[in-house]
Amino acid sequence: MSIAEELDVVVAPRLERLILWNDCPGAWFDKNFRTRVKIGHTQALKVLGYLEPSIHVLEIRNTVIEFGTKASPTTTVPSVKILGLRVRFGMHREAKALPTFLRCFPKVDTLHVMSAEADEPTGKLNFKFWQDVGPLQCLQSHIKKVVFKDYHGYRSELAFLRFVMERAQLLQKMVVVLADASKEAVAEKLKPLACSTKRASRDPEFMILVRKGGSAWSFRVASDLSKSDPFDC
Repeated sequence: MSIAEELDVVVAPRLERLILWNDCPGAWFDKNFRTRVKIGHTQALKVLGYLEPSIHVLEIRNTVIEFGTKASPTTTVPSVKILGLRVRFGMHREAKALPTFLRCFPKVDTLHVMSAEADEPTGKLNFKFWQDVGPLQCLQSHIKKVVFKDYHGYRSELAFLRFVMERAQLLQKMVVVLADASKEAVAEKLKPLACSTKRASRDPEFMILVRKGGSAWSFRVASDLSKSDPFDC
């Protein structure tokens, strides 16, 4: 929960978790403020999050990750198995960063996406954008679980969930946590998704769970090394 211009993980061969949380009560952020998160030699890094396109500039081995960056040995961190992203789907630039970030972590098997509200929306991506996204290795051959937190029922959120369902070939479980437990209409919008036959995964254990109550993530939980997934709460 610190404010820094740069977090540089140069050589950390035993580091297993890198947990970021920038929600600092009372802190003032310039709208152009960015934290550069640089990942170097981290062979044991298994957990990373929450990365936020709104304030984090991701750099991997001296390459700044930008929209359109191609996956290569110098732009990927294959050791990461659990990835957390916090995205304002109402911000066009941030939503477009999602596939770019996913390309950097080709062997993620559990993906956590937290949807944040945008004060001044700049346009929402529809499903056409996701249809044009090229192959993502993590979706094709690794992701088994997706947790989408603070779902508001926006079309752009639903488009992303649909994209995951139609691309994730090993997906076994999708958990959707509603941002507002009182809005039954929001949950209703998920029914067509749950009944869709356009699934990449044919695993009989595939399910969608709608859990009401919002997110209860905390540093105390994330710091407990006995929990295999610090974001699963």
